Amino acid sequence: MTREHIFAHWLIQKIHGARLVPTATIDADVEPVRISRVIATVCATCNAGWMSGLEVSFRRLVFARPRTGPIAAVDRTALSRWFAKTAALLATAHGARFIDAPGRAALQTAMPPGIEVTVARRRRPPQRLDYALELDADGDVPVARRVSILVDDLVANVAPKGTLTGRHGTQLWPLRTHVLRWETLPVPSSRVGAAPKGLSVRRP
Repeated sequence: MTREHIFAHWLIQKIHGARLVPTATIDADVEPVRISRVIATVCATCNAGWMSGLEVSFRRLVFARPRTGPIAAVDRTALSRWFAKTAALLATAHGARFIDAPGRAALQTAMPPGIEVTVARRRRPPQRLDYALELDADGDVPVARRVSILVDDLVANVAPKGTLTGRHGTQLWPLRTHVLRWETLPVPSSRVGAAPKGLSVRRP
């Protein structure tokens, strides 16, 4: 097991995010930790194997230009897996439960059952990398009810199936038969999953 940065060095460099902090913590009673320094414990074999391959796919999909045309089912799956993997690691880094052990194991090759992902675009985000967790108390260990992740101009929400609505974006996972195109991703008038100063966070 190794301690690894959740957001890869290539991504931090790409969006010039070395000094960014989660906007939801700016006015909170916690000391902000730079996004580039958020770490979690991961299996070294997984980190160098399927996770590395997933990073390559995500980089190609999100930062290829122009980002136009239909998003193929295989690409929707890759995007969903990256967001779900990142959401699970963010929850762990903040001491919360999110995707169970069998679900995390399933992420090596597919999406875990019982998880849904929505995606939308955000016009002129104040920063190009951000995240937030919506947490509820459950005994001594909080449970992440929703994890929001912003990369470039894409906002993804990852949550248990049946809890996300249209205001969170369009459904990326589970796969649907409708054609999903990059240029027609929704751009809601309100910030997707966002509070006035950033992505929303709720604690009990």
